[in-house]
Amino acid sequence: MTKIIECGRCGVEVKVTQDVVSVTCHHCIAETIVPENIVQKKKLGYPKGWRFMKLFVHVDGTVYFRGIEQPDLKGEYEPTPIIEKPKVSKKQKEQEKQSLLQEYNTLKKKLKAEKRKTTRKKIELRLNKISKLL
Repeated sequence: MTKIIECGRCGVEVKVTQDVVSVTCHHCIAETIVPENIVQKKKLGYPKGWRFMKLFVHVDGTVYFRGIEQPDLKGEYEPTPIIEKPKVSKKQKEQEKQSLLQEYNTLKKKLKAEKRKTTRKKIELRLNKISKLL
């Protein structure tokens, strides 16, 4: 058996069991709980996967071999260049997929019409590459 009681702070109706006298809703409880100090990660100049690189040299000259610091080699190598990939939007991904599908269909038609083995091989290789990308 359940009954509906209003929240003691904001007045929102909450379903509770019969023996409950007063209630505080989940919104009010969330407001009263103070979040702990949320620490945001700072970028330290390490790219993704730097621990798995055979040799990574930080901007400050620290040398890492497979993620393990090598203090005796500090400052002996040039910093590893960090290459960031350009961000691709969903629209661009969809356009690329559509163009690959069109190319795939045209190559399939050419493959059926082609009689020579050498050109058939080339078409089949390109079809395999496109199917992997899709």
